[in-house]
Amino acid sequence: MKRLFLLLLTTVLVVGGCSDDDDSSDAGDGSVDTDTDTDTDTDTDSDPWTSACGITGANDVGADFFVDISDSSGIRVDNFDPSPPVTIPINDHSRLGFADLNGDEYDDIVCHSLFPNPQAGIPFEHLVYINNGDGTFTHFSDDSGLRNVQAGFFLFGDVDNDGDQDCFAGLDIVDLAPERHKLLLNDGDGHFTEMTDSGLEGTAGQTMAGNALFADFDGDANLDIYIGNGQTSYLGSDQLFMGNGDGTFTAASLPGAGSQPSNGSVACDYDNDGDQDVFVSVYGVSNGGAQNLLWENDGAGAFTNVAVERGFASLPTGNYWLESTGFGIDEEPDVSPGAYIGSNGFGLQCSDVNNDGYMDVFVTAISHPVDSDYSRKWSDPTALLYNQGSSIGFVNLFLEAGLPFNEGDVDGAVVDFDNDGCLDLSMSRDKKYEASYSSDEQKGWFGLMHQLPDGLFESVGMVSGINDAAADYDQMKSAQNHAWSDIDLDGDMDLLIGGRGGSAGRPNFLFENVIGETSDWIGFRLRGDGSNINRDAVGARVTVNCDGVLMMREVKTSRGMYNSMDMRKLHFGLGGFDCEFSVKVDWPDGATHTFDYSEVSVGSYNEITYPDSI
Repeated sequence: MKRLFLLLLTTVLVVGGCSDDDDSSDAGDGSVDTDTDTDTDTDTDSDPWTSACGITGANDVGADFFVDISDSSGIRVDNFDPSPPVTIPINDHSRLGFADLNGDEYDDIVCHSLFPNPQAGIPFEHLVYINNGDGTFTHFSDDSGLRNVQAGFFLFGDVDNDGDQDCFAGLDIVDLAPERHKLLLNDGDGHFTEMTDSGLEGTAGQTMAGNALFADFDGDANLDIYIGNGQTSYLGSDQLFMGNGDGTFTAASLPGAGSQPSNGSVACDYDNDGDQDVFVSVYGVSNGGAQNLLWENDGAGAFTNVAVERGFASLPTGNYWLESTGFGIDEEPDVSPGAYIGSNGFGLQCSDVNNDGYMDVFVTAISHPVDSDYSRKWSDPTALLYNQGSSIGFVNLFLEAGLPFNEGDVDGAVVDFDNDGCLDLSMSRDKKYEASYSSDEQKGWFGLMHQLPDGLFESVGMVSGINDAAADYDQMKSAQNHAWSDIDLDGDMDLLIGGRGGSAGRPNFLFENVIGETSDWIGFRLRGDGSNINRDAVGARVTVNCDGVLMMREVKTSRGMYNSMDMRKLHFGLGGFDCEFSVKVDWPDGATHTFDYSEVSVGSYNEITYPDSI
């Protein structure tokens, strides 16, 4: 029996994306109700890509619109030695991200040193670079107190509501007993001190965290934490802890949680009911079919896994590259939802890709096109899942959007890099499968997909200035984590990409965006009061409404594979719009406020403090 997936493909003829004025006659006025504190309306009768104020033309992005500032910025101090002694093993991951550690509104960088590798007997080492506000960074690793913390990744959030970013240090599958998870408190200037007995430590030798996220799941204005366990090699049950507001946490239950390798997680309000739900990408098609998780929140922090009902657990179709699967259109035979072969999932982001008022999901995966191996033949490749409303679920329109298959997709993100109002896609890729392919689209170069007005995407990675085929270390090939932030607050999103091991290693890269500054933009920095809303305002939503076209962003702490951390400020490109828009803020407690065009400042980051101060 054909699933809803195929039924929707026969009715949704226009791929999701930023709409064009020329489509305004298709249906109604294209407006969508965004009273997100109460709205669970799933009316899809009107064309969700129609609006009177859509994008009327795509930016001609040209070439070389990202400039490598890795060396001049100072982010390679202590990070890379091109000729390491053969006795020093190369690290096999590069987990990194942005966080404002000292509260000066400029995002700082936290990353892993390339060389220490605890699996080879050399302890973890972390590097911290404080942003000087001019495109340069100061080495702050020792002063921060984070350099020698034994952890596989960091997660930042204000767990005690004192106005600064504290740190959860998650220890992964490497057995470093007596080491455990740690919670470190920030003094406000970027110096961290371990807090004992936080409740998050876990048992020495049994910690296996691969990712984590902070969000206020129960609406008490305190950050809670979801920990995804297992990664690519181990089975583990994910964990939920509720924050007490003083830096301590209490374990909570996840009814029905099984054991799986959880590779990535992200929180967002996918069903527009005002609370934070959790998506989890699962690795290992040979492990129970690798069914992804979607934990739907009841608003009080009680979760139900609805991944099967919403079409997120696994897709009925198989590998895009194989003719025998109909290039991703034919269904896996004699199998029902919940039993389809899933994916080797990695990256994960939740964003409104098509400006219709619903959160969509971008999930990156490694999918091996092997016809003779059943689980590989039907495993889910990277997918772009458009949200059709909470009672209907998601439809994968990856191929319809013109996106290219790659066997090695790992980290994935969503960003408007050219400020045209359409969200674009980025992905890191592993190069170890590329020998089977002749096209650059299937090789290990960093992927950058530019969304056009009709919702189709064009691949611009090879002309962007990010990839350099002539570099002797293959520059971007086999990049792992990457993160986006406006490092100099000039209104466009700059790019940090993590290095990975090889015969001689490879450094981290920082690229300055030089195309976004050519278009209008607006940004918002949200602050909670610590009593009604967590100080970080995690879960708060801003919607920019331009005559019915809705650009929507939510505050998140992290996303996807190994905790990539993007800028917390909410950034909106306005280059494709020409109207006096309104700005609506939906707070996690249900309070809302709408600002008129005259109350906000285009070309700057507007600070909004709960409930209505700007």
